[in-house]
Amino acid sequence: MVTSSTLGHPGYRVVPERNRRGRCGSGALCGVLGIFLRVFIGRLAELRALHTALAESRVCVPAGPPGAGKTAFATEYVTRSGAGYRGIWRVSLAGSSADPDETVATLAAGLRAQMALPPSGDALAEFAERVAAESGPSLLIVDDIPGELDDDLIGRLTVPSAGRRLRTVLITNRDVAGLAVPTVDIGPLDIADAAGILRGHRDGTEQEAAELAERLDGHALSVRLAGLALRDGSGYTKLTGRIGNHPVAMLLRDRLDALSEPACRLLRVSALTSPAALPPGLIRLFLGAAAEQAADELARHLFATRIDGTWHVHSLARDVARRYLPPIDWTRLARQFADAVLDHPWSDPIESFLVARHAARLSGRPDLPGAVVDRLHRRVVAHGSMTLPHHRDLAEQNFDDPAVLTEAAQHLRAAGDLEEARDCADRAVPLANDPALRHRARLLLAETLEDLGGDTTRADALWTILTSSNDTGTAIAYLRSRRLRGEHEESRTGLIDLIDRLGPGSAAFGPVQEAQRELARAEIEAGSEASARRRLVRVIADYLSWRRDDHPGLIEAVRMLAAAELALPLTEPKNDRTIWEETARELRRFRGRFATGHGPRHTLTLTLAVVHAEALVAWGRYEEAVQELAAVREDVRDRFALDEPVRFRAELLFGWAVGGDEHFEDAFQGARQALGDTHPQTLRAELGLGVALKPVNRSRAARHILHVLRHAPAMFLPGQNWPRTAPQA
Repeated sequence: MVTSSTLGHPGYRVVPERNRRGRCGSGALCGVLGIFLRVFIGRLAELRALHTALAESRVCVPAGPPGAGKTAFATEYVTRSGAGYRGIWRVSLAGSSADPDETVATLAAGLRAQMALPPSGDALAEFAERVAAESGPSLLIVDDIPGELDDDLIGRLTVPSAGRRLRTVLITNRDVAGLAVPTVDIGPLDIADAAGILRGHRDGTEQEAAELAERLDGHALSVRLAGLALRDGSGYTKLTGRIGNHPVAMLLRDRLDALSEPACRLLRVSALTSPAALPPGLIRLFLGAAAEQAADELARHLFATRIDGTWHVHSLARDVARRYLPPIDWTRLARQFADAVLDHPWSDPIESFLVARHAARLSGRPDLPGAVVDRLHRRVVAHGSMTLPHHRDLAEQNFDDPAVLTEAAQHLRAAGDLEEARDCADRAVPLANDPALRHRARLLLAETLEDLGGDTTRADALWTILTSSNDTGTAIAYLRSRRLRGEHEESRTGLIDLIDRLGPGSAAFGPVQEAQRELARAEIEAGSEASARRRLVRVIADYLSWRRDDHPGLIEAVRMLAAAELALPLTEPKNDRTIWEETARELRRFRGRFATGHGPRHTLTLTLAVVHAEALVAWGRYEEAVQELAAVREDVRDRFALDEPVRFRAELLFGWAVGGDEHFEDAFQGARQALGDTHPQTLRAELGLGVALKPVNRSRAARHILHVLRHAPAMFLPGQNWPRTAPQA
């Protein structure tokens, strides 16, 4: 969570303020210069519109050209309304490409840095859980969004899994006409407001200030720059006469002459590297003792703004620096800044996030030595976010390094680039002299060949070599490959034997649980769903007994319990009531533990609530199941998309319990999106929808029922469905 200092930013007026002792007053009001108090001018109607849009739609887009003051506007909203939010988060996407995947990855990396999370794991999911756990709404400001905003990107940047408690402000310099979400126009400042800012810097008549404000078109940054020019001695008449078609460029160019050499170097380096903010530690490494003075100069002359302790150089300032500063040896400057990037210790998460973005941009410069570029790629990879292009480049530049090739193969496979992953692993195998590295490369190659399909002969030859090592992880990977080929019986019996050989105990705990989860997958695909469900319940119990509540294996087991492929227990025989009684009680205990440790709205807690209700159905406790679902229904709808299994399975259970075509409609649409038209889960929901629609829309009901009858006539056998009004067991 962050706060911001926006002194000197367009849209603000600065006026001198000293306390009785002649020093700066409250720290919250002290900006870069240490002697100014900020006063926001105008935008009151826009602030109200933003607040209303966030309350009603939970997302809003301030619209306006560069320099209009959108960031200052959002910051002023935080200042005025921040007390109403439990968490305030800000991420700048400056420097990200316009590719939607990279844009979202940059958002995730920025949130990961603010939450101080390790590189592994899903930062957006963790962010969503933190927002959901708050007692009130949280605010996310996503600034400097590159590319065009469309409905799909907006849907991803607003982190829908966080639910209704997250409000999001999206800031971009692009055209936002036609968006389906509310926008607030941050247009020119009112002439009276702009004139007030100008007269705050130099006395003049109202008419003189108004004429200059009109020539500046009320552009916020231009008004602030003109105010500085007036303060430094320019008269109203002379300055008004000089204003041309591009006042902001002219006014910024005029400020260049007042900059010291260190400040010019800092402005130049911001023009050649990433538009991401410059962290103080990196500036110190680059400029040494002159760092603080240089950064203060840029802020004083409105080239940069300090936000959250880092320095943001305005895009217009970077353009002016490229065009009007005297030419220099840009390669030499890039090399010096690259040295600072490589020397940075990366101890602070937020600084590390920003330094990695500058390293990423510098690694693409063809004028830097190959050795420096290689080190820059490795620094980005070491940071652990948005690394795939850098793994590719490292693999191309280090074509004879088996460790680099193996790492690249692993990341390429995870990203779904299977052919590239195969090629990298294939090159790594003969080059690896270390037995452990060669084994890892072979395993990656075998698994990638299985993913691609077709070349089973070569994959089998690799498995023969790999399984001779008696490595447990390799054995599980081999048996997983059998399952993926459809050889369920071989996979199942092999996993059972492996689990028996490993036996209980802490030394084998991890491999045993991995094998148990893989066995559950094999059982699901073989149709032994009841056995798979009970096995997953035991896996969860084992993790909790070892107090590993946040282990990825436990989280995977919980999600497998709610997977789309694991059918609801509505049609299973009820002669195993004792087993389902035990299962339901275990799941109830799990849910209570997660509600206490992670919160009642955590996705794992909600998932366990739904599968607990399913177990109650199989046990015959229908009314208890309805109560369990009713307690979490709104939170499940809020935290899960319609096509997520937890959501549509809960809706289907509700439909069978209390009736209502809206439940079956949601269950049917969600299952159809996730599984297709003819999956048993989809057909079961469609059958319920058809029956529910029969009294009110017989023709539509008939269409649904006929579709089910064609694909699964057995569903119409007596006793196959949970009655809407079920007797208490």
